[in-house]
Amino acid sequence: MSYRSLFLLVPLAGAPLQAQDTPPAAPASATTLITLDDLFSDLTTVDTAISPSGQYLAAIVRRDGKDILVIADLKTNKRTVIERVGFGDAGKTLVLSLRAVFWKSDERLLYRVAVRPADERIGSLSMNNISKLGDRLFAVNRDGTKRIALLADNRNAALEGAFDMGSIASFLPHDPSHVLMVLDGFNGRSLFKVDLDTGLGEQIEKPGENVVGWWLNTQGNPVVRVTMRNGTVHLYRKNEDKWKLFQTLRMREMRERPDYESVGPSDQEGKFYVLARPPGHDRIGLYLYDLEKEDFGEPVVENPRFDLYSAAVSRDGTRILHHCYVENVRICEFADPKLNAHMKAIRKFFEESANVYIYESSEDGNTIVLYVEGPRDPPAYYYYMLDKRTIETIGAVHRSQAGKMTPLARVIRYNTRDGKELTGYFTAPPAAAAGVKLPLVLYPHGGPELRDNLTFDPWVQYFAARGYAVFQPNFRGSDGYGKAFAESGYGEWGRKMQDDLGDGVKALVDQGLVDASRICIVGASYGGYAALAGATLTPDAYKCAVSVAGISDLDDFIGWRKRNWGRDSAGYTYWLKAIGDPDKDEQRLREVSPLQQVAHVRIPILLIHGTADEIVPFAQSRAMKKALDKSGRKTELIELKDEGHSYWSDENEKLALTKIDAFLQQHLGPGAAVAAPAPK
Repeated sequence: MSYRSLFLLVPLAGAPLQAQDTPPAAPASATTLITLDDLFSDLTTVDTAISPSGQYLAAIVRRDGKDILVIADLKTNKRTVIERVGFGDAGKTLVLSLRAVFWKSDERLLYRVAVRPADERIGSLSMNNISKLGDRLFAVNRDGTKRIALLADNRNAALEGAFDMGSIASFLPHDPSHVLMVLDGFNGRSLFKVDLDTGLGEQIEKPGENVVGWWLNTQGNPVVRVTMRNGTVHLYRKNEDKWKLFQTLRMREMRERPDYESVGPSDQEGKFYVLARPPGHDRIGLYLYDLEKEDFGEPVVENPRFDLYSAAVSRDGTRILHHCYVENVRICEFADPKLNAHMKAIRKFFEESANVYIYESSEDGNTIVLYVEGPRDPPAYYYYMLDKRTIETIGAVHRSQAGKMTPLARVIRYNTRDGKELTGYFTAPPAAAAGVKLPLVLYPHGGPELRDNLTFDPWVQYFAARGYAVFQPNFRGSDGYGKAFAESGYGEWGRKMQDDLGDGVKALVDQGLVDASRICIVGASYGGYAALAGATLTPDAYKCAVSVAGISDLDDFIGWRKRNWGRDSAGYTYWLKAIGDPDKDEQRLREVSPLQQVAHVRIPILLIHGTADEIVPFAQSRAMKKALDKSGRKTELIELKDEGHSYWSDENEKLALTKIDAFLQQHLGPGAAVAAPAPK
C-alpha cells in the first residue's frame, strides 16, 4: 500500500492555505515534545464527508478565525469553497462556527452552523443574542447555489426553545428530497420530516418528556421510542399506534450507550439488528431482535473473547456490513472478504497501534473516509480508494499536534496474586533513554465498567510529555471482556480490584521498567476512588495520590444515589450490587471507604472536583478534604466552578493538568529527560 498526501488548497485572505500534508504520526526525527496548548489547540479539520458516488469530498477546515467549507472533486482535483464564516460574524459576544457536513446526494449537501457565547456564559448575553444561540442546518448545492435554512419558516410549538436544530435522525435514502430531523425544545424532543428544497418540515412525532431518540425502520418511520430518566433507559415499541414498554436498562456513567442498543433496521418487518447481552449470554453480540415477539433469537455475530462495541448494516437492511470490538485497539471485521483484507492492511500500515474507524463510505464501498488515532497517531482524517490501494491525508484534527514527539505504548500482560491474567497499557515518555527506570503515574480508568485501550488520550500524552510513564490496567470489573469479568469486580472495591492495580505495578517493577520509589496513583471517577483507596488502604505503595471527582465514602454515595435517583431505579440498584448494600454491608463498606480510613494516610493527596457534578457529588471531595485537614494532613481541593463530572471546558482541563503536573514534580521529582519546570 502506498502513501501520498491530499492537498486542500483553500483561498483565504488572498493567499492559498493547505491542510496538513504529512502523516499525523510523529517522524522519527521529531525532537519537540507535545505541549498542553497543542493538546487543547483549536480544531484544524473540523469535519469531512464523501459523496454517495465517491467523486466529491467535502471538508470543513479552520484557519485564522474562519471556518471554510470546501468541496474537492477527487477526479479533477478541482477545489470549490461554498461557505466561509468568521467566528465573530454573529457579533462580539457570540462565536459562529461550522460544525458538520453531510451529503444527501452528489448534487446536494447539508452543513451545520453553531452559535455559542464567546465566554461560554449565557447570563452575560442580551435577550436578542440569546435568541441567536443554537445549531441550525442549511442545505446547499455542490456549486454553492440554492442555499436554504431548514425549518427557518416553520411555526410549531415543538420549535419553542429548540436551540438545537442541527440533528439528523435519518437521511431517508429512499426519499431524494427529505431528511428526518430531531428537535429538542422546551416541550421535549420531536421528529420532523424536512424538505431540502423549501426548508419546510412536517411533524412526525410530537414532543415527549424524557424522550432521547427513536429507532427508525428502513423507510424512516419510528417503531421504537427511547426515554431516559434518573439513569434508567426505557424502550417502547409501537403497538396499534400506542407506545408499549418492552425493555428497561441502566445507562452507564461516563458512557454514552447502554448494554442494549439499536444497530439498524433489517429488511424483515418488525425486526431490528441490536447489540445486546440477553439473559444467559456472557458477551454482547449482534442479534436480529423481533419487536413483536420480544425475542432475541440466536446471536448473528458473537466474538469468543470480547463484547462487540459497534456494528453496521446496509441502508436497505439486507446485510451486515461489519462488526467491531476492542482488543488492544478497535478492530472491525467486515462481511466482505475483499474489504476485510483492505482494512487489515490499513491497520498494519498504522503498525497495529492505532484505532482505524470507517467514518464514511461511498455507496459502492470503493472510497472510504477513515478517522485514525492512537498513542503515536494524533487524530486525523484520511481517505482510501480500494481500487488504487492508496491512503491519503485529508487533514489532522489538530494541526499543532503533527510532527511532535509522541510516546511508545506497549501491551502489558500480567498475572494477579490470585491467578487472573490481566492486560494493561504502559506508555513510556518519548524523550526517555532506554533502560532507565521511570517515575510512574498509575492511571486506573473510571466506570468502573469502562476499559482502557491504546488510544490518543490527552492526559496520558501530557503525563508522558512531562517525563512520566503511565500505566492503565484493565482490572477485574472492567468492561469489554464479558459479563462474568465485569461482575468479578462486584463487592471488590478496595479489595481485589485494588489488588489488581498493585499487581500490575509489581509486574512493571519486576521487569525493570519503573522506579518503585517514584509512583503516584492518579484517577478520575472510579479511578479517583481507587487513588484515595491507594492512599488509605495501601499507604506505603505510592508516593502521592490524585483523586479527580472520586468517591470517598461508599455508604454516603449509595445513600445519595437512592435519594436522588429513587430506590427502584436501575441506576441505584446497580450500585447495590457493584459496591454493596449499606444496610447489610455497613462494616465492609466502612473498611474500604477512604473517608473512614483517613488515619492511615501517609502520602500527599490532591483533590479535583467539579462543583456541578451530578454523577459523583462534589460533597464527596469536600468531605475528604475536611477529614484530611482535621487529621493534620492538609490537602488542596481544586474546585472547578460549575463543571460537571466530565466534558469540562478546555481551560479547566488545562488547569487540572497543570496542577497535577506541579504536584507530580513536587512529590515524584522531575520527569525523565524533562528539565523544564511545570507550567504556572
